Amino acid sequence: MKTQGLKKAERLFASGRYSDVIHLLEPQVFMYREHPRFYYLLGMSCLQMGDLGGAYSYLSRSAQLTPDDTDSLLGLAAVHLRRNETQDALRLWLDVLDVDPRNPQARRGLAALREAGTQAEVQELFREGRINRILPAKPFPLHKAALWAGAGAMIAVLAIGFFFVPWSDLFDRPPAEERQGAEVLDIDTEGEQLIQYTGDFRYVLTEREVERLFDRIRDQFHDGEDNLARRSINRLLHSNASADLKERALLLTDYLREPNFTDFGENFSYREVSEEPRLYEGCYVRWRGRAANVSIGDDAITFDLLVGYENQQVLEGVVPVRLNFAARIESAMSVEVIAEVIADSELTGLRGVAVRRIQPGGE
Repeated sequence: MKTQGLKKAERLFASGRYSDVIHLLEPQVFMYREHPRFYYLLGMSCLQMGDLGGAYSYLSRSAQLTPDDTDSLLGLAAVHLRRNETQDALRLWLDVLDVDPRNPQARRGLAALREAGTQAEVQELFREGRINRILPAKPFPLHKAALWAGAGAMIAVLAIGFFFVPWSDLFDRPPAEERQGAEVLDIDTEGEQLIQYTGDFRYVLTEREVERLFDRIRDQFHDGEDNLARRSINRLLHSNASADLKERALLLTDYLREPNFTDFGENFSYREVSEEPRLYEGCYVRWRGRAANVSIGDDAITFDLLVGYENQQVLEGVVPVRLNFAARIESAMSVEVIAEVIADSELTGLRGVAVRRIQPGGE
């Protein structure tokens, strides 16, 4: 059902799993395009993750759909305050008090502005979790109530069991679980034929080089270096490695994680990707630039990214980008995108998975 996604998002949001909320909801933007709660949950999650551009876009849409919703207005006020746009924050808190004269969050925000002498003092609101004092209250997760209800009984059981469980059992623990998908790489290559002798290959490797490359893929996957692992997998796929190794490496791509602004790892430059596109097919890049030729359709947003041109100084190249989620993108806007590389013999485009507005010349 359509509401199931939002119910799950509500549970994740209440538990503070903001990154999971974003990953769950962003791909469904065209399903919930007129649902204010959808935009509210996305916007507040982006705010908590530090994505102010996304937070502003989604919370603005929520407030547009429900103008008297004080929660959306409070979220927007926090975004403006974080951007040092104190007059906009002040206006929104006054709007909240027009609807709810006793609203505690709006009152705290106004009091903070009165007491703060500098912008630096205002920003102290965002240190050590104090931002929550001016944000809407989150619902308490119902499952936690059940956990607390049984906590006393559980502690009693554990206390009793502590004296009767053999000490050796406490220290004889099983090893930590391997990452899901690791079994694909769990093979012994010793004595196996690791290379092919006929065919058209981009990379011609020795058996020892193939073995080292396969071991590198295994290590990168276990270390969570998924972007590097994907590049290594591509090198293996375009080499003279055996069909069995290639099949296993290809299976592993189903277990690679999609990055976001909070956990993005190794990046690749536009020059690297454009010089050897096949090697970076399916990898993710984090590029800055300027948006041009923006087109907003029924199910996607497309634009050309002028890579490196966010300051209008150096243009590295132009790449088409497609977003399958809603975002505030305008022509001539400086943006930073995280996107999957689409390539064959040349770089053909990017599938955006996250985007944020940036200030030219800023960090």
